[in-house]
Amino acid sequence: MKRSNFLAVLILLLGVVALNAQTVNVTFLVNTAAVPDTLGPNSVVQIRGDGGDLTWGGDSPIFLHNIGGDYWQGTYAFPANTTIEYKFYTNAEHDTVYAGAGWEHQGWEGDIAGGNRYLELGDADISLALQFVNGWKLGVDQYGAPYDTNDSTVVVYVRVNMQGWDDFNPNTQIIGIRGSNQDDWGQTGELSWGTTYALTRETDHVNGGSQRYSGGYFYSGAVHVPNKYIGNNLQFKVVVHNAGADLSEDWGNMIYNSNREDVVAISANDTTVHWFWFDNRKPIVVNHQDTVIVNFQADMSKAITNRGFAYGDTIEVRSGYFGTASAVSVKQMVRQGFTNIYAVTDTIITTVGAKLDYQYYLIKNGVEYREIFYNFYYEGQTTGEAERRVVDVSSNSLTVQDISNSQTDLHRMPLFRNTQTLSQDVLVTFTCDVRPAIYQLKAGSTLDDIQGSLDISDPDSVMILGVAINGPATGGWGTWGPGLMEDEAHKMYDDGTHGDAVAGDSIFTLQIQFYKDSTNNVIGQEFKFGIGGGDNEGGKGGYGNNHIENIDDTQNTYTIASQFGSINPAFYSAWDYDNQGPATGVEEEGIVPYVFSLQNNYPNPFNPETTIRYTLGATEKVNLAVYDMLGRKIATLVNVNQKAGAYTVRWNGKDDAGRSVSSGMYIYRIEAGSFKMSRKMVLMK
Repeated sequence: MKRSNFLAVLILLLGVVALNAQTVNVTFLVNTAAVPDTLGPNSVVQIRGDGGDLTWGGDSPIFLHNIGGDYWQGTYAFPANTTIEYKFYTNAEHDTVYAGAGWEHQGWEGDIAGGNRYLELGDADISLALQFVNGWKLGVDQYGAPYDTNDSTVVVYVRVNMQGWDDFNPNTQIIGIRGSNQDDWGQTGELSWGTTYALTRETDHVNGGSQRYSGGYFYSGAVHVPNKYIGNNLQFKVVVHNAGADLSEDWGNMIYNSNREDVVAISANDTTVHWFWFDNRKPIVVNHQDTVIVNFQADMSKAITNRGFAYGDTIEVRSGYFGTASAVSVKQMVRQGFTNIYAVTDTIITTVGAKLDYQYYLIKNGVEYREIFYNFYYEGQTTGEAERRVVDVSSNSLTVQDISNSQTDLHRMPLFRNTQTLSQDVLVTFTCDVRPAIYQLKAGSTLDDIQGSLDISDPDSVMILGVAINGPATGGWGTWGPGLMEDEAHKMYDDGTHGDAVAGDSIFTLQIQFYKDSTNNVIGQEFKFGIGGGDNEGGKGGYGNNHIENIDDTQNTYTIASQFGSINPAFYSAWDYDNQGPATGVEEEGIVPYVFSLQNNYPNPFNPETTIRYTLGATEKVNLAVYDMLGRKIATLVNVNQKAGAYTVRWNGKDDAGRSVSSGMYIYRIEAGSFKMSRKMVLMK
C-alpha cells in the first residue's frame, strides 16, 4: 500500500474512533414526591437501564444526590448520538444498593407510557426537564406530574404522613389543610383559614408491591396559587374532621387541630413540600415485654349532667398512646348495673414500672368524640401528650378509676363536648370570676400573654384592665390585644350591666344570644378569657387549652359560670377551684377591694372616639371632665355619685354643646373625694 493511502485510511479510522469515543453530559432533575414511601435525603435514588455505564441491577453506577426536599439531581456522561433506555429506582430503607442485595429490586418505579423511559442523545450536553418518579399511576407521561397545572397559577403540592398519629382512622376521618398567603391572608387558590381543603389519601405504590411501605398513610393535594402571589409565602396547617362533617366548621368542632404550621415560599415554578409527619408525630418503636391486666372504670355522672353523654351512647377506652404499649388497644365499656359507672378489663402488652397513656372516646350516631381533657401536671415536651390521661403501671394487675368530681384531679370524671344543634334560641350569660388571677398575682406569679405583650404582674391591674371573652362562643376568634376590650362581642362587665348581677364583685359578665338557626348553633361552645384582652389566661397551658361548656337548651336562658384559669389550675396554685376560694394557707380577703385610679385612654391618639377607664375605692361624688390646654372645660363626662367599682366612659370628641372640637391635645381630669388625677390625650383628624 502506498504511504499516502495508508495515511488516509489511518486518519479515517482515527476519526471513526474519535467519533465513537465522543460523550455528552446529561443532567437529570428528578422529584420523588409521587413515591408513597418515606424517602429522605440519604435514601437511594438510582438510574438503571441500557446505555453508557447503566445496568438494570443494583450495580448501576448512577446515583442522584438530594438538593433539598423532594428534589434530586446528577450530571453523567453518555455516548453521543445514542438512545438511552432507563428507569428510576428508589429505596427509603437504605443509603446504598448493590447487585445481590436482598432489597436489590425493592424500589422500581411504575411503568410510564410505553413502559420504560427513553432519551435520544445528540452530540451536545443537555439538561432534562423535571421528571417525577412514577409511584402514583401506570402509563403516565415521561414528564408528567401528579397534579394538574394551568397558566394562571403555580402549584404548591403538599403531602402529610399520618402514620405517627395514634388516632389515625382513614375510614372515619377527613384529612385536610387550612391556610392562606401571607400578603392579604385571603382565599389562596383552594386554600383559606375558614374552610378546609381536603387532601386525597394516596394508595400503595403503583408497581405491584415493589415498595413495601403502606401508601395509605400519605395524604396529598395541590394548591393552585394565583400568579399574583409569586414572591410571597404560603402558610398552612393540617387539620382533621369527622367523615361527613362540614369542612367550614369551627376549629373547635373538628377532631384535631395540629400545633404544627408550615410556611413555603411561592416561586414562579411549581414546587412540592417534602412530606412531613402529622403534627411532628413520628411512629414510636417500642419493645414492651410485660402482660398487664387493666380494669378501667369511669363515672359518667358529670358528663350526663353536662349533657355531653346519654344512656345508649357508646363509650370506649383506648390505651397505649405514644408508644406506652405495644399497640393502641380499643375496648368498649359496659354500664355497671343501674349506676353511672362504665367499666371494661383489657389485657395490654406494656412495661411494669413505666406509664400508660389512655383516653375515653364517645361514639354517637356513628361519629367519635374524644373527651375534653388536659393534664395540667404534664412536664414533658411531646406535643399532644398533655391531652392524654396517664397512669403508672405499678404491677401486672391494675385498676384505673376516673371517678373524682374535682376539677383538678387527674382522675376526674370524663366530659364530652355536645356538637348537636340547639333545639331553641337561648340567651346565655357568661360569667368569669377573676379572683384566681388576683390571688395568683399576689403570690408573685406573672400571667404571660402567649400571643402578645399584655403580661400581667400587678394584682390591681386585673380590675382596672377588665376582662374579655374570646373564641367561637363569641362568633369567632377576635384578635387578642387591647382592641378586644373595645369590641362589644368580647368585652365583659362588672358594673351591674349586661347581665352582671353585682357591680364590683370581681365576677365579669357578658350575655350572648344564640339562635338555633344561626351558624353558631351548637350546644358545646368553646371560649377563653383574657385580662385587658390579652391571651394570658392559660398560665403554661399553651395553645388550644380552652374552656368548653355545653349549653342547656331545655330553657331559653342559661348561665355558664367560669373561674378564670380553671383551664390550668395547676398554675393557679393560690386558688382552690373546687371550693371557689383561696387555697389552704392563703389569706382570705373576700371581695377584691378597688383602688382609686385613672387609666390611660384607648386609643390614643384617637378619631373620633376614645375610651377612658377609672376605678373607685369607695362611694364618692365623681366629676370627670375634658379640658383644653388653656384649662377651659370642654365637656363633662361624669357628674354623679358612684359606688366602688370599675367604670368606663367614652368621649366622642364633642363639647357640651354637641359641637366637634378641633384636633389637638386635651386633658381629662377626675375628682372623686380627695382623689384627683389628670391625663393627656390627642385628638387627630
